[in-house]
Amino acid sequence: MSGSISINETYLLHQLADGDENAFRVLYDRYRDKLFFYVLRITGSRQIAEDVLQEVFAKIWVSREEMKDVQCFSAWLFKLAKNKTINGLRRLSLETSILAEIGFTANRQVNNTSETLDFLDTRKALQEAMEQLPPRQKLVYRLRWEQGLKSREIARHLNISPLTVKKHIAEASRSIRSLLEKKTTISITVISLIFNLPQ
Repeated sequence: MSGSISINETYLLHQLADGDENAFRVLYDRYRDKLFFYVLRITGSRQIAEDVLQEVFAKIWVSREEMKDVQCFSAWLFKLAKNKTINGLRRLSLETSILAEIGFTANRQVNNTSETLDFLDTRKALQEAMEQLPPRQKLVYRLRWEQGLKSREIARHLNISPLTVKKHIAEASRSIRSLLEKKTTISITVISLIFNLPQ
């Protein structure tokens, strides 16, 4: 079984190296939860785990052409996550506001500088887009995607129906995606995965 997974992953990494977004999605779906809980166990912080997850998958996409040379993707991935986590904790101990910047500032191993800057711009554009949402949409969106509350929990918290919550989320997502499509050269599919936007 492990051999077939290895062969399958080798194929996916070669597809990813050619810019295949579907291969990226498969790898993201396969490792997202494992990686998140791995970092969460180390740090005890959901926010840091989310930040490391974003940083790791941004690194994978930006450096996708190098992925075909990775021999054991799982080992490479968790080593990268561990390093990012340690670096994040070191920075956090030096400056409490580092969480606002964590993700791309210390990534000196990426060769494609322009696309790394695109991710920085995308993160900034995402924050700006969220700030432009109507107050209720913004509140619902933050409760759902930053605090991880389910629609029923948000509905209870705000004393509105779950259907209204879903409507706010859908409208907010459309607005954010529309703005991001205008402001970044990176595929909206890749952005949605890395920045945990609903698709």
